[in-house]
Amino acid sequence: MANHRDEVVRLKKEEGLGDTEIGRRLGISKQRVAQILKPKPRVKPISAPKGMLNVSDVSQLLGIHVNTVRRWTNQGRLKAYRICSRGDRRYQRDDIEAFLMANHREGIGVARLCSGPYLLSNQNQL
Repeated sequence: MANHRDEVVRLKKEEGLGDTEIGRRLGISKQRVAQILKPKPRVKPISAPKGMLNVSDVSQLLGIHVNTVRRWTNQGRLKAYRICSRGDRRYQRDDIEAFLMANHREGIGVARLCSGPYLLSNQNQL
């Protein structure tokens, strides 16, 4: 059976059906149909390539969950700088690149530390 996304898109484009009718035919709610048709959010580009990165930016660069970034910081694997009274973490791009290079040279690689891509930018890939 084709997945719901393909079938929903086909019914919407080819037959011009509404969300309610598509849901009725496929046995899913009209809210689920609307969710399937809604475009996926784009990942925001990192605005300051030479500036400090937050936990979310680092997780995107390394292709890992934000909690993994926090855990690796607590374990000392990643170097972070604490800012403001809340103790927010900030990372320097050079430190993240050094982390990737050190693990790459040792043959470990981020892919082995955790699954996921580890692109530094659109042009550079280890």
